[in-house]
Amino acid sequence: MIRLAVARAWFCSNSFNPRRTRLEDVRRHEWTEGPAAFSRALEPRSDFDGVAAFLAARPDWEAVALRCASAPAGGPLAAEVPAAWLWDVELALRRARFDGLYLSLNGACQAEGDPNCGLSLLRRLRAVARRLPIVASFASVANISDEVPLLLDGASAARGPADGAAAAARALGLLEGILAGRTRPVGAVARVPVVVPPERMQRTLQGAWQDELPSPLLDASVFSGFAWADSPWTGPSALVWADRDAGVAREAAAALALRLTRGRERGPGRISHPPELAIAMAGAQGRTLVLDPADDPELGGIGDTPEILRAALACDRPGTALGVLADPRAVAAARLAGEGAELVQPLGACLTPAFGPPVTARLSVVRVLEEIAVLRAGEVSLLVAERPMVAAPALFAAAGIDLGALDVLVLKGGEWARMTFARPFPAAIAADCPGPTSHDLAGLPYSLVPPARLAAAARASGDQRRSNAEQQWA
Repeated sequence: MIRLAVARAWFCSNSFNPRRTRLEDVRRHEWTEGPAAFSRALEPRSDFDGVAAFLAARPDWEAVALRCASAPAGGPLAAEVPAAWLWDVELALRRARFDGLYLSLNGACQAEGDPNCGLSLLRRLRAVARRLPIVASFASVANISDEVPLLLDGASAARGPADGAAAAARALGLLEGILAGRTRPVGAVARVPVVVPPERMQRTLQGAWQDELPSPLLDASVFSGFAWADSPWTGPSALVWADRDAGVAREAAAALALRLTRGRERGPGRISHPPELAIAMAGAQGRTLVLDPADDPELGGIGDTPEILRAALACDRPGTALGVLADPRAVAAARLAGEGAELVQPLGACLTPAFGPPVTARLSVVRVLEEIAVLRAGEVSLLVAERPMVAAPALFAAAGIDLGALDVLVLKGGEWARMTFARPFPAAIAADCPGPTSHDLAGLPYSLVPPARLAAAARASGDQRRSNAEQQWA
């Protein structure tokens, strides 16, 4: 019987979010082990679905779930989180015999005082399990270090949000070959010298995947990188594994990186406008979304940058709603005042004034629920939460905001929010606001990304601004 150890550390850290992701935040989302870890599906066709399918076809394998932890994208982990995760995984590896270890990793993990936390976890596990074959699957946004092929025996990347199961199966296939003595994977990394928002790389990544690889190649993965994790490894890369041939792996990785460089979408991405202009333009094409992609909770945004709010309140257009604004002060004040009360309250910039000062507004308390409050400022309805939340139609429905009655919906979010609300709001406009997930990467306070990559990001940002100006005045 082959005994497989399984563990998950699925954290995507935004370096520019000042709020630390603490152990209590992780426990609220996922902190499991044993059979409960396999029974808890985080998303359709997730990595553990791939583990289950792999095991179902191999009755001589059994899997034991060690510590499995994850949290929504947010600020870097508090130091207690990786320490607690490592304690549990190390203890389990020392106490029991395993033939292999599979890791489910996001690949963009950072912690207090350790911008390379994901790499530190791999180093520690390799030191503890020196001879144990270790394989992993990564998200496509992973920032891959040059050390990864030295610390792992094999790895594969998810090719999209619904490819986690296939990525796990590919990684486990590498492990199976190792245990059977058929293959000995040797890995190599090559990177693209630029930092770019992941959505700008999606078509390029899709064009680089290969379903069938010539021998002796075993796996070839490409990554967009997570642009808002400030580390020496931030940016697009290729990771290739070949059977016993480091030279072939290096050549294939370099060829993939060159393909990513040539195919990278250098042209302008989605056009964005100053927030005041975006709000003023809304509604001209029918029911319209106004997006604030620079503060996207899906990418670790803080949910409380104030500039889009300032523009919406200044316009005061009837039939407008804004959400989800993260402001625990405002929710507490609304709860204390009670429904129907009037109050004057600062909104936004709770965590930091780095992206603009708070907006003071006269508010009516419409409704107060467990973690959210519905406020009204003039003609604008505001959905305010105690913590960053990803906008969803069901959340607005629970708050009593009728999307069908709105002409303009202003959302903290980017591409995912646009797709989620595309049916009720077919038109979408992106606002160019400051924030921790800004696509103007040159304006963010990086300290560890190599200067050459930031220079390339600055050139891309300049091209984008010129394109936006041309479109606005066309």
